Amino acid sequence: MLNIVIIEDEQPAIEKLLMQLSLVSTHKVVGTYRDPIAFLNSGNNGNIDLLFVDINLPSINGMALALKLKATGFMGAIIFTTAHSKFAVDAFTLGAVDYLLKPYNNERLSLALSRVGAIASTPVDIKLPSKVAGKIVLIDTNRIDVIKLEFGQAYAYCADQHFPLEGSLDELQAQLPARFLRVHRDTVINQEAIVSFERWVTGGYLVKLRGSNQQVITSRNGAKILKQKLIS
Repeated sequence: MLNIVIIEDEQPAIEKLLMQLSLVSTHKVVGTYRDPIAFLNSGNNGNIDLLFVDINLPSINGMALALKLKATGFMGAIIFTTAHSKFAVDAFTLGAVDYLLKPYNNERLSLALSRVGAIASTPVDIKLPSKVAGKIVLIDTNRIDVIKLEFGQAYAYCADQHFPLEGSLDELQAQLPARFLRVHRDTVINQEAIVSFERWVTGGYLVKLRGSNQQVITSRNGAKILKQKLIS
């Protein structure tokens, strides 16, 4: 059973989500907040497994709230809820499990909850399938430095070669261990493969990776995630 907190500034939206959750799950809602600052000041984040966070909030928006929580070591899952699709890339860059566009139905909510469960049960040493020369090769994620989307195709770069992968980066990231960070809409990196990183002219970081000798440039939000994970 998951302990859930809802952060949403409109009471009707809170009540609707509470009703939907009661219909599709047996998880426990341990708190609801209309003011994100009140949630931050409550200190009520140590036993939370899942946050539903609206993006348009008073005082501080949902994205900034997620960044603050991650900076304090929050390890729970986050699902953003919003009426706007334009924030989706930034949401997944921040490591969101899902992104629900209002109004969403019970089936869509149930799918989002299943993704939280899938991530929680994902083994650390998983393997990703790659079709190479007509054969399926299983790629140990410990070997992967970075996964890039190139002309619509995802590739996993290892020390010796790179492998094509099936699925979108969102789908692949949902299968990967927590050490893989979405640092750009087209890039997921293994933080354990980072050799160095430095500020780049775009406002992100230029990241150098070990065996593959790959270099990637993060987005601004990707730079924030790296700083929180590796510096803070």
